[in-house]
Amino acid sequence: MLHTTLSFRTVDGIDIPFQNGIPVPSFEPQERTIVSLHGDWQKQRFQADHEASMMPRDAAWHKELERREGLYLHGGESDVRKAHRIPSPENELSGEERANAAETYEDGVWYRRTITLEAIHADSSYTLKSLGMSYIADIWLNGRWIGYHEGGFTPFAFDVTPFLRAGENDLRVRIDNPPWGSRNDTIPALAETDFFNYTGIIQDLYIEVASKVQVVRADIVPLDTDGRLRCTVVIDNRGSKPCQVWLEGTIYEADAVSPNFLDSPLASSIKGPKAATDRQVRTEITLEAEETKAVRFEIVVEQPKLWSVGDPNLYVAEFRLQDAFDASAEAFDRFHTQFGIRTITTKETMILLNGSPVFLAGMARHEEWPDTGRTASWERILDDLREIKGIHANFVRTGHYPNHIYTYLLLDRMGLLAASEIPLWQFETGHYEAQETKRLADQMWREMIFSQYNRPSVILWSTQNESKDVELRLAYNRRMVRDLRERYDDGRLVTQSAAADQPGAHDPSMEPLDVAGWTTYFGIFHGGTYYEGTRSFLEAAHAAYPDKPILNTEFGHWTGEEEAEENKQLATYEDTLRALMEKATVSMDGGLRSDGFVAGIDFWIMYDWYVNHNQWIDTFGVYRMNRKTPKRIAEFIRRDYGAIMGQLQGSAVPGLKGGPIS
Repeated sequence: MLHTTLSFRTVDGIDIPFQNGIPVPSFEPQERTIVSLHGDWQKQRFQADHEASMMPRDAAWHKELERREGLYLHGGESDVRKAHRIPSPENELSGEERANAAETYEDGVWYRRTITLEAIHADSSYTLKSLGMSYIADIWLNGRWIGYHEGGFTPFAFDVTPFLRAGENDLRVRIDNPPWGSRNDTIPALAETDFFNYTGIIQDLYIEVASKVQVVRADIVPLDTDGRLRCTVVIDNRGSKPCQVWLEGTIYEADAVSPNFLDSPLASSIKGPKAATDRQVRTEITLEAEETKAVRFEIVVEQPKLWSVGDPNLYVAEFRLQDAFDASAEAFDRFHTQFGIRTITTKETMILLNGSPVFLAGMARHEEWPDTGRTASWERILDDLREIKGIHANFVRTGHYPNHIYTYLLLDRMGLLAASEIPLWQFETGHYEAQETKRLADQMWREMIFSQYNRPSVILWSTQNESKDVELRLAYNRRMVRDLRERYDDGRLVTQSAAADQPGAHDPSMEPLDVAGWTTYFGIFHGGTYYEGTRSFLEAAHAAYPDKPILNTEFGHWTGEEEAEENKQLATYEDTLRALMEKATVSMDGGLRSDGFVAGIDFWIMYDWYVNHNQWIDTFGVYRMNRKTPKRIAEFIRRDYGAIMGQLQGSAVPGLKGGPIS
């Protein structure tokens, strides 16, 4: 069984995540020198031995790989000669909305390219950062193996400083994507998983150049609505000599009217005036050679501007490193991160944002386009979120997997709430048993959280979707919650997306979670009718968990080919929505209902998408895959969500009449 690569080390009394020998870095873009690895690569497909790909990377594994695939590892241009643009899926995509429009390719591929560097600077470190490769990636640089990563939806990084040289550098990536359904220990695991299994270097890949002594991440947790923040800054010395540095920090208000606010992912590009704080952040730090330090402190932003739905006040934290022996010297490293000051809690059946009830009028979204698959860009994500905001949703469930880093940066800036989930899709007993040993799910959970740590938009972490085994799911949920609360608590809520009939409203696996979450497809995938089945289930769920908010994580219906079943989609929507809103914490005009217990709804889904069996495309969408063609239901949702969220005047939180809950 392939081993996981992320673990924790106690640094200055704080649990810090490490992976591949370095502290897990931030993947938020920085104003550092970037060597982009986008563009044309050479590639060669091959029939992979999936069993071998999932074995530990010991000497025997490398020897066997040399024997089987040495040509791909050492061969020249004539041996790996097909062109492929990175990032993009290996699967050929027609861009059409039909069955088999996306090529099914669940197998191996070798990628190769040359990187030319004029010089390697002695005082610089070089970090290879990937935002997503699917599924198992092994990387070689100048013939030397760097390491591997398993999982196609979360980012990872390697320190490649020892492997680079001035001039030409040979970079090779071996990808194996075992077919879903072929193993119990992959995530996802089922052949019938209801989204598409893309192969390759899916998302951005680049080398970040920074000082050998650098800020690798800064985690900021708002502790209250009075501006009190807990900050943890991680500093890494990748040099061979000890050093003394000053760490200085400044907090700025973000400039929401800057053209960069929706045009640039760089937090440094949206800095406005300095924020008033109760203290100056300046501390001297001594680092030994190759040592990591963690600095934790509390700071108060005075008269804070809170982040909320529709009023996304953001701040930018800047941290600088300066030579302790030369006070006049310029900072040799700068790190920026955007964050918001907000709290997310529960009180009985209410979800509270900044102490006031918030109702989640949600829309799910698969991050996929017909011509680029899951390969995302800032502009395309922005267009999607503008469309979602245009139908008056205030909450986005980001598919069944962590989305691109840019998605959450833009959710922050657009004032949309979000739930993020790892892709445990309909796990059965054997899948949970495999993870009891392997713990890849635990690693994905941590990778998801640490890659989105400072995002105020993310209010919910979701552990899984519609899994069947209840006893092992309960143990797994308890483990994920305990890991979060004891090691890296960020103040967010934890939920799941359980199927309403697996096992039912009494579902014991809800016990450790803050919010009880279910998909509800009554009259479609399980018994009853759209209205009566949903209403009866909600009443039973509330009886089982009277002090938890209930979140409907999915409801909807497909429209079929040429929208032949569009009337069913509309009927499902209207009847299910009626049942949900009768039990909601708000009325249809946005007024607070003290006897309500459904704190959020989430329509499935914004856009049609490709499914793994490839026999058809899934047509649950409010829009066609092309993003240009709305279905009839779009106007119904715009009308109803607008009514729920439209009563904004005088509300402490947009969408509700009434003030804070004491």
